[in-house]
Amino acid sequence: MNALVFNGPRDIRYEDYADPELTVDNGVIVKVQMCSICGSDLHIYHGDAIGSVDYTTGLDPFCVGHEFIGEVVEAGPMVYNSAVGDRVFVAGGTGCGSCGACRSGIGKCPATTAFGCSTRLQGGQAEFVQVPNADRTIRTIPDHLGDEQALLLTDAMATAKFGIDRCEITPGDTVAVVGLGPIGLLGVELAHLSGAAQVIAIDPVAGRRDHAAGLGASALPPGDDLVAAIRQLTGGRLVDRCFEASGAAAAIASVPRLMRSGGTASFIGLPQGGTGLDMAQLIYRNLTVRAGVAPVPQLWPSLLPLLESGRLRAEGLFSHRMPLSAGAEGYRLFDSRDDGVLKILFEL
Repeated sequence: MNALVFNGPRDIRYEDYADPELTVDNGVIVKVQMCSICGSDLHIYHGDAIGSVDYTTGLDPFCVGHEFIGEVVEAGPMVYNSAVGDRVFVAGGTGCGSCGACRSGIGKCPATTAFGCSTRLQGGQAEFVQVPNADRTIRTIPDHLGDEQALLLTDAMATAKFGIDRCEITPGDTVAVVGLGPIGLLGVELAHLSGAAQVIAIDPVAGRRDHAAGLGASALPPGDDLVAAIRQLTGGRLVDRCFEASGAAAAIASVPRLMRSGGTASFIGLPQGGTGLDMAQLIYRNLTVRAGVAPVPQLWPSLLPLLESGRLRAEGLFSHRMPLSAGAEGYRLFDSRDDGVLKILFEL
């Protein structure tokens, strides 16, 4: 098959790779129809360490990508919720499906593995991919759901819902969303749906701020005047809740300054190195801090009705579409942020 293959930092190639084989009874083989690049894929692209994995040396080439949809073309004998021919969306990672962590929805099974991070679980930026633990990892695409929405459900939309839910927004709250990539922009929509009276969206890129303003947010650039601007918008109160969706060190460090005492901050952006988060400010201002990785399938039951009803639109997030064969250029473009890129969709 053809796939996007990691051969080393900044060296992702479209090349021939061995077809996946079905090695587990509870798994399926998916023929991929669409896939996309996530911001966390750039950590691998750059060669940044993720957990204990060092991407700079000693790894065998592997297929990248954890956001994909497609058609089931083979199913094991212990797969009960889908069948050959079903079109499905796939959670960006999977666990064993049976331990206490999996059953609770916390999503931190010791066996949790993301697609496309190593040879342990090959990625979905490929023509075919094996999906283990299929009954808990995939779902048939409903008739009412567009392909782009289904693709967003694999990670970005669920991550945004998880982060916003952990803000514990109450009706009338003012909510800041820091970082306006696809997850942050989905967070703007979801904050409104959660009862926020005012959403303040913060990003250095003007086009992303314009997108957030179109969703009803007050959009601001970061910088020395940010706190004063938020005080002006909130009558001096600052924000009740903050959703940090970028993982950038400066953005993370800015969060306590934006918040009223007793507020809640939710962090889902994956940082590299130190963040500069001031623990003293968290303590002195009685801030509640939550962080984590979304248990993606656990969020689908709450997201699908929002999409079916049209309350959650999730539109305009894929700025570029290209064939998978152009994947190397896609990664270069996504990394550079040239040409107003927001999110890239690959078609097969």
